[in-house]
Amino acid sequence: MLRISCIVILAGALAGGAMAQTKEAACALPAEPAAIPAAIDAAITGPADKERACMKALFIPEARLIVVAIGADGAPSYTLLTVDDWIARVKTRGHALLEEKQIKFHTQRFGSIVHLWSTYALNSDGKQVARGINSIQAIKEKDGWRVLGIAWQAESPLLPLPKEFLP
Repeated sequence: MLRISCIVILAGALAGGAMAQTKEAACALPAEPAAIPAAIDAAITGPADKERACMKALFIPEARLIVVAIGADGAPSYTLLTVDDWIARVKTRGHALLEEKQIKFHTQRFGSIVHLWSTYALNSDGKQVARGINSIQAIKEKDGWRVLGIAWQAESPLLPLPKEFLP
């Protein structure tokens, strides 16, 4: 009886370990810079209030997300967010289904640093709510590429996307 109990406990422990490995594999860092946009899309896409462990793993703890905008007076402004600030801000949308897609990107790399210019489209519950440009900076670490920060600006009637950024 003791032997069967030990086997059951061991099997449960191994199953828990396998589940943890599966979750870690789902959050694996991009191996190459070209995979960074898809990793960002996966971290953002889903219910607005989804669990964001993969997003936190993708970004360094000190990462900043910067929303750039033009005010009603025409002056540029920005909002500086931590990853946790961004998560809290998005979570207020509740169960709304978000889908971000990087529709075109260009990378510039030197050693262990990379900069990506990326055109994105953001849908909420199936309707496009924004489109614009991301400026993404990332570094190579032992386990893959991590994002240092993203600055983005949505297009507007006064600021359409340049042709070279369109697919």
